[in-house]
Amino acid sequence: MLPARARRLWPAPVGGHRPETRVRIDRGGWLLFVAHGLSGLGAGPFVAFGAIYQRQLGASAIDIGILAAVGMLVATLVMLPGTRLAERRDLHRTIKAGWLIAIPAPLCFAVAPHWAWTAVGVIFMQASVINAPAISLYLTLGVPRDRIAMVMTTVLSSYSLGLIVSNLLTGWLAELVSLRALFWMSAVFYALAAVCLWSLPAKEPRIPATPSTRYRDLLRYPAFRVLLVLFSLVTLIIFIPWTFTGLYAREAAHVNNFWVGGLMGILYLGSVLIGLSLGRLRRSMGSVVIVLCFEAAYVVSAILLLASMALPLLGAAFFLRGAFWSFRQVMTAVIGEVLPDHAMAKGYGLFALVTGAVVVIAYPIGGWMYGRQPGIPFWSSAILMAIAMLVTLAVRAYFHANYLKPTQVEIAADDALPRAA
Repeated sequence: MLPARARRLWPAPVGGHRPETRVRIDRGGWLLFVAHGLSGLGAGPFVAFGAIYQRQLGASAIDIGILAAVGMLVATLVMLPGTRLAERRDLHRTIKAGWLIAIPAPLCFAVAPHWAWTAVGVIFMQASVINAPAISLYLTLGVPRDRIAMVMTTVLSSYSLGLIVSNLLTGWLAELVSLRALFWMSAVFYALAAVCLWSLPAKEPRIPATPSTRYRDLLRYPAFRVLLVLFSLVTLIIFIPWTFTGLYAREAAHVNNFWVGGLMGILYLGSVLIGLSLGRLRRSMGSVVIVLCFEAAYVVSAILLLASMALPLLGAAFFLRGAFWSFRQVMTAVIGEVLPDHAMAKGYGLFALVTGAVVVIAYPIGGWMYGRQPGIPFWSSAILMAIAMLVTLAVRAYFHANYLKPTQVEIAADDALPRAA
């Protein structure tokens, strides 16, 4: 006769994710890593010399801001079909389509006889982010929630690595060839990225059958509402001076093209080092501390940028300012952490939609400020970010909300009591 065995109730793994101690990036993730790296190589001319090139073609500061706003408006609108495509589970096809759409963008810049022609290239470039919700969902599948930030920052950091090399390369080449030639080079890298993703494996979300999530359904989650508002405001603050960072170094610090490329390379080096280090500390330090660290880095970068035009301080300012790229990935991961699996695609899409809309507002504001005085958008955004840090502390309780209700499963503790002989 066997004595009664003690049974203990254990919570089942929530969200369809396995409680792994170590997270391995699969083949699809590494293909995205390589594709983002090639895209970073292609994006260098846009990032370092896009505004400068438009200036050479006759655009004013407000014209540059409006073009950037038009691009972000397109990027915002494509989130609607992009989210629907992600929900249909054809994730790999949607991801590949985004890279194909990006290829014409540098070609439009390369042949532009007037700054207005670059608007077409901006539209193609921003329309390519139609695959953003699909990428976020693709990288989320099979990953524990507290490791999503680490996976995203690791895979997407390759974009910054590509930009480091690209900015240094384009800064050097800009002294030897025309800026127009740099955009021809950019087109080659985007084409290579599309070829790299040709064999991207398909992934289907293991999501239980549930009614389709509507955008308004997401607003029933208080944590999602609060974090959406907070991160949208933070995004607005970051983007007010963003377009004019390289132009500011050129016109206020009077550095040449080589050093513009060098400073932008330092910026993306900061993105990689700060993003990877903070992303990996997410599990031990928590989301609130990580977000506060990113916000603090932005404030300090603005102080250094305005303190002196000496290259050492400029380099330190650009290094800290580079945290923005990884900050976007962390914000996206935190948004996903407070939603159930079936709502993740819509959640990522709505986050991209709303933050894209605020960027549309931020670019013209930054252009107007820069036109009045180049330093205004930088010191004003630093003050606003300091206020955002206080708001982050005030709403810190919402960062850890999880509305999933894990079921209780019985696990027999076979070793709890010895069997009778």
